[in-house]
Amino acid sequence: MHYNEFKEYIMDNIAGVYADVMMSEQVSLKGSVDNDEIERIKSCEVAINQITKNNGIKLDALSIYKKGEKLSPNIYLKPYYDRYLMGKPLDFIMTEMVFHYRNERADTDDLQCKRLNDYDEIKDRIIVRLINKELNKELLKGCPYIEYLDLAITFRYLVSNGKKGLATIMITNKEFDEWNVSKEDLYAKALDNTMMLFPCKGVSLFDVVLEGISKHDNLVSEEVLKEINNLQSGMPRMHLFTNLDKAFGAAVILYDGVIRNFADAEHCNVFILPSSVHEVMLVPDDGTFDADFLKGLLENANDSSVGVIDLLGDDIYYYDLETDSISICETD
Repeated sequence: MHYNEFKEYIMDNIAGVYADVMMSEQVSLKGSVDNDEIERIKSCEVAINQITKNNGIKLDALSIYKKGEKLSPNIYLKPYYDRYLMGKPLDFIMTEMVFHYRNERADTDDLQCKRLNDYDEIKDRIIVRLINKELNKELLKGCPYIEYLDLAITFRYLVSNGKKGLATIMITNKEFDEWNVSKEDLYAKALDNTMMLFPCKGVSLFDVVLEGISKHDNLVSEEVLKEINNLQSGMPRMHLFTNLDKAFGAAVILYDGVIRNFADAEHCNVFILPSSVHEVMLVPDDGTFDADFLKGLLENANDSSVGVIDLLGDDIYYYDLETDSISICETD
């Protein structure tokens, strides 16, 4: 079965599986299901929408809407198609989808009660996100944003951030136009929220390497570990900066004082490498590396290690301690 056939089959059959699972659960909880509940379960609507993700990546997502609802968790189809190709039965796959939907319902139910067009009701959970401006040209046509270097600062409503992961909704022009708030005030509020909800975390690249090694210390002798520790003094002072959740942490370069404090501690200007949407690398300009080498390093990492959906950019940036400003770094 090809992917399009898989989509059609899911579209035609998932509502029946949903009804069977939900009514079985209701019987298990209550002992029976009344006619109103049966009607409510059977009246659900199913849709497959194409969702535009970061950098123009488009993914097919299944949505199940209860009667009168406009919001539903997105269930992305590609991972389930991969499971089908690995031999899992379609009925089992659709049951997994329904359980996924049910587990994500709580966050959506909470959001059903909120009005995204009411700024005062949701303003404390609006956050910023940094994305590539050129790769997201189509996306940016439909949402408020602020240009930053060659990037774009966008705004999202934080639905949840817990054991089930990070869930957000893009703030579109529709909501923004109804808020009667300036883009500058929106940015100031969203940045404050982001700094509070997603605190900054910085760690040396050496510590990152050492942490990776320590996870397999049973395979590394004590002598080798000791030698690795002795190398620290000669290692370049590269640091990775992200947030505590390690999710969309590149926005920490917008945080008050983060880059300035690092530059103060290093007593020099700083190169900034946008490693991905999730993190940036800070490299003191102490003569160890030049801009061309670092740009090549970033481009190689983007080509070999960073997926398209996580790509932030190929340009590196330069922080000038004297002027307390960041600019795109000129390279040959």
